[in-house]
Amino acid sequence: MHPNRQGHWPDRLHRLWRSAFAAVSTRQFAHELYTGLLVLPGVRAVLGARLSPADEVLVTRWADGSGLSSGPRGLAADATELPSDPGEYPLPLAELTRRSPGMAARVAAVGGDGLLVTVFGVAEGGRGLIGLATAADESDAAELGTALTQVVELVVAADHRISEQRALEDHQALDALLAEASLRMDASLDIADTLRAVLRMVVPALADGAAIHIRRDEQMVQIAAAHVDARRERLLAEHLRGGRWAGEPVVTGTARAGDGPCPAGLPVEVGLDTMTMGVLRARGRDVGLLTFFHRGRSDRRVSTRFLHDLAGRAALAIDNATLYEQRRHDVTSLQQHLLPAVLPTVPGLEFAAGYNAADHTLEVGGDFYGVVDQPDGTVVALVGDVCGRGAAATAVTGLARHTLETVLAEGGPAPHALDILNRKMLRERISRFLTIATATLTQGERGELLVETQSAGHPPPLVVRRDGSVEESGCRGRLVGVLPRLDLRPGVGTLLPGELLVLFSDGLIEARDADGGFYGDTELNLTLTRSRDLPLPAMVDALLAGSDRYHVNDDVAVLVVRNLGVTTLDRELPSDEVPGAVTDALRQLGHPAALPDHLLQFTAPCAITAKVSGDATWARIELTNPNGGTAWTELTA
Repeated sequence: MHPNRQGHWPDRLHRLWRSAFAAVSTRQFAHELYTGLLVLPGVRAVLGARLSPADEVLVTRWADGSGLSSGPRGLAADATELPSDPGEYPLPLAELTRRSPGMAARVAAVGGDGLLVTVFGVAEGGRGLIGLATAADESDAAELGTALTQVVELVVAADHRISEQRALEDHQALDALLAEASLRMDASLDIADTLRAVLRMVVPALADGAAIHIRRDEQMVQIAAAHVDARRERLLAEHLRGGRWAGEPVVTGTARAGDGPCPAGLPVEVGLDTMTMGVLRARGRDVGLLTFFHRGRSDRRVSTRFLHDLAGRAALAIDNATLYEQRRHDVTSLQQHLLPAVLPTVPGLEFAAGYNAADHTLEVGGDFYGVVDQPDGTVVALVGDVCGRGAAATAVTGLARHTLETVLAEGGPAPHALDILNRKMLRERISRFLTIATATLTQGERGELLVETQSAGHPPPLVVRRDGSVEESGCRGRLVGVLPRLDLRPGVGTLLPGELLVLFSDGLIEARDADGGFYGDTELNLTLTRSRDLPLPAMVDALLAGSDRYHVNDDVAVLVVRNLGVTTLDRELPSDEVPGAVTDALRQLGHPAALPDHLLQFTAPCAITAKVSGDATWARIELTNPNGGTAWTELTA
């Protein structure tokens, strides 16, 4: 062996151990590992692969003189033709050709005449594979075998350490999530809304779908269902209500829930394959059912212990609320009604929000939004983004929401709420950080909104003016949970009737087109300008659609606020009364105008919900028919 090349290996191996035990995934030290093996005498290429317990190839890498590549075409299929049992296998080119012609061709192409393969066990029951394509006349088989053994020991040790650290973090995150769920359930006697909020905590972080049934009048009644894909959530709820799933016998009481995962029995279009059910039992009585749903290959899985723990806490909360409601039923039964779970109704303001789940199975969900109506009439809108995805990110999201909403609901200003959250995260040594943007909205004397924005490391909110121009609010600040001082610099401005404020997470501006261009750099402002007069839900949909050209590859939260000014008409009318009512409403605002012709054509013989809002210089007319169809226009003086 060449003495200089031989002497490099101990130093490289030492650096590899240091890198491996500082990494949070094996991918972080892959380049150093593969290039280190390539310097060994006679090594022409390095092969690496990771397989699941079911022999599914999860990762492949190939390094040679041209560099390191991940997942080259055909390499996964070639790797499955190599030995699968743990051990070391020297495969001369002739034998390799019989076993895997494709792999033999790769080895021959780099000038190798054999492949030295080592198969070994890794964390979670999987297997790893490392192969060295060698040239026999330049290599020392014994020396290469020793080096390969050393590398395998390094990879196995690092992989187990990383797996154990992830398991510890997940365990801590699950404990935090349970604690947050308990706080939410203990804080309210409106158990239906509370359980809906809890459901939003576990989907999509821990499950691809979930449902809660509670016992009412001796029957199990579905009160909430959630799906990681918002477009399929209503479909899931409809099939559950219609009994078109495998859990229906448990709901009707003709069967008992099993302990482990089982087929969900849902139609294919719902996209959920398996389910795990937990009975909500309190004081010896079955008070409900909690069901988690999963896709076939989803990484979102929870243990039976966690499901039973959450079910037990939910059961006690349900039972306590039920007992209390029984005492006050005569008083509260007339007052029970559903309210928006997230966004309140505020006179003069219109809100719409949307959430887009990433296409991959992602792990994620740290984006959130909310609106808090403060005691003095001030409104605070916010959008946040927790670093990372999965259970740990969800736990931090729960902490952030709870802290911010509590402080803001008591009338605290947004900078104070952000500072309290920052100090709490630092005090509890939470390893993740988050970014947040807030907008504090105060009614002015002439219908305008006074707006103060804050940004803690978050994209600043955008203002869309009546003429379609887009302005960025000038707020700045540091990430939450990193440094003791946030150094917030607010942005101050006004929002006239007809103007909009748009808050969003960075997944929106980072959406890319086929050429790699960012949505935020090219099309976002144009989309805002084109869609500014749409009904707000349609505007949110347009933003999340990425101008039909940009692929949103991350979780995205969008919250839009429109200043409506004064609303002079908002009620359902017979179609023949709509023109006169709209004209009267416009006159109250100071607009001597009548219903435009294209809106007259919309008023077919049926009941129409008509809404007119604005001021003396701008007015909006919006008509909605019983089928949900909407027509609108805006008038300017």
